[in-house]
Amino acid sequence: MERKDIDEKYTWDLSQIYVSNDLFYQDLEIAKELLKNLINQRDSFLDSLESCLKFHEENTKLDRYASKLYCFAHLHCDVEPQNQEYQTMLSSVLSFLNEYTIALDFYSNQMIDNDKIVKGYLQDESLKNYRYSISEVLREKEHILSQEMETLLSKTGAMSEVSEKVFDALRLEYEDVLVDGEKKTLNSATLSEFLKHKDRDVRKQAYHHFFKEYKKFENVFAATLSGIMEKDAFYANVRNFNDPLEASLFNDNVPTDLFYKILDKANKEYRPLFHRYNALKKRILKFDTMYNYDLSVPLVESIDKKYSIEECFDIINEALKPLGEDYLKIINKAKEERWIDYYPTKGKRIGAYSSGCYDTNPYILMNFIGDYNSLSTMIHELGHSVHTYLSNSNQHPANASYRIFVAEVASTVNETFLIQYMLDHSQTKEEKAYFLYELLENCVGLIFRQPMYAHFEHILHNQAKDHIPMSAQTITELYDKINDEYYGDDVVNDELVGHSCFYIPHFYYNYYVYKYTLGMTVALSIVSRILNGDKDQVLYYLNFLKSGGSLSPVELLKNAHVDPLDDSIYDDAFHYFEDILNQFEELI
Repeated sequence: MERKDIDEKYTWDLSQIYVSNDLFYQDLEIAKELLKNLINQRDSFLDSLESCLKFHEENTKLDRYASKLYCFAHLHCDVEPQNQEYQTMLSSVLSFLNEYTIALDFYSNQMIDNDKIVKGYLQDESLKNYRYSISEVLREKEHILSQEMETLLSKTGAMSEVSEKVFDALRLEYEDVLVDGEKKTLNSATLSEFLKHKDRDVRKQAYHHFFKEYKKFENVFAATLSGIMEKDAFYANVRNFNDPLEASLFNDNVPTDLFYKILDKANKEYRPLFHRYNALKKRILKFDTMYNYDLSVPLVESIDKKYSIEECFDIINEALKPLGEDYLKIINKAKEERWIDYYPTKGKRIGAYSSGCYDTNPYILMNFIGDYNSLSTMIHELGHSVHTYLSNSNQHPANASYRIFVAEVASTVNETFLIQYMLDHSQTKEEKAYFLYELLENCVGLIFRQPMYAHFEHILHNQAKDHIPMSAQTITELYDKINDEYYGDDVVNDELVGHSCFYIPHFYYNYYVYKYTLGMTVALSIVSRILNGDKDQVLYYLNFLKSGGSLSPVELLKNAHVDPLDDSIYDDAFHYFEDILNQFEELI
């Protein structure tokens, strides 16, 4: 489908950011002038309370301009990648952002070197909006280096991203899959569909044709993956952290106990539940031997039902009623004000996301095809966008941006409300079985598989820290071993399973995957309480969404009455999975 053929109401309206490209370049020039002014204040911005406030206000203003510029350029490029004018805009912004980062590398050192003066300033009410962000800077005291070293490190940023860039740039070509005598194209988008095929030979072909390419280039992928681990270990060591895990969690002010708690719950205490689920799959599918490439075969027939965009909004409005009218008004505002770009078009970025900043709407990119997954994706991304909207509407710009650590909570809450709604309104046994199965698979992906990924990357990070050599052989053998433990005795892992680790981009995100598990467990707790009639939990949750980044992530969740350090949150989530599994097993 060509973009010009789509009804305008189904595309996002980026003119609300800039009505003309000339205004974009005008703001870019304003941003450059603001940066010059900030650089000129380098040696004087802490001379007085007034100069300190002035610097922070101007820096916040600059950040708003830079974010708005970046949003406009990248959103346009994601739907019209062939438009060279937008590509030029994006390049201009990225170049400026790099200049911005390097030019202000003096900030943290100046603040920490003068921390007694800064703490005195913080007592004044004029700086109240900056207290949290400034206190976060002062918290870095033990990990900030000399100004010369900080300047040097800031200049290594581009080099440190080489491994990630290589991974992103690698584009493999895969042998076609033969289906009923006809050759079908295999790529990352079609792999999942082939793995759901009823014919095992098709599944095996797809799996082998796909991952043998990763084996062919195993040394390249091993070098990129080990490069990421060595980079993280290097920065952790240089900044005086005990290990890469501590360095990564420090940014979110999260204790390492939380990471280990999630891994222990998923990978030890409750893993037998996952093994039980796999045994049930094997029994239902009547396999004598079940391979890992058989695990995506649906246990129930999918519901062949299509939804229009309008029908999706009708369902979403019903599913999210427990969150109240004000929440629903924002959902419908997204539709009416054209925050969403719905349909797939030639060259458009695949997948879906919510993206925006303080001075733009929280826009959503989708590739809507009208199936249940499209509906689920829509409500998921709307969760992110409502979170952003409420944060921006209720917080000073210095405190509006929330951390990735809590970002998945709002989206997962929405998804969970949706699937509960679909379960409650199932009209047949088959429908109920389908949605129970969808819920089980979603839980498996978030509360079992992600902790397995986290365990694997943690081992690799420690190997990098301890200077243990990594090769394609050591990496794939480790991943093969972890998969055997993870899936249990009822699943036989294919010989290429070890090489499948090279396909997973999350290993390049520095301890990101465990946050999916956190988001799921917290979301399940919030939704179950609300659906059980806890009206106070609705208020706690909405206040959490309005709080943005005004507190540390753990404190934000504690204020929402879902303490991520409390064992009961995780126990409740895994017991929820067990309850769904019991219902599904009984129904099947």
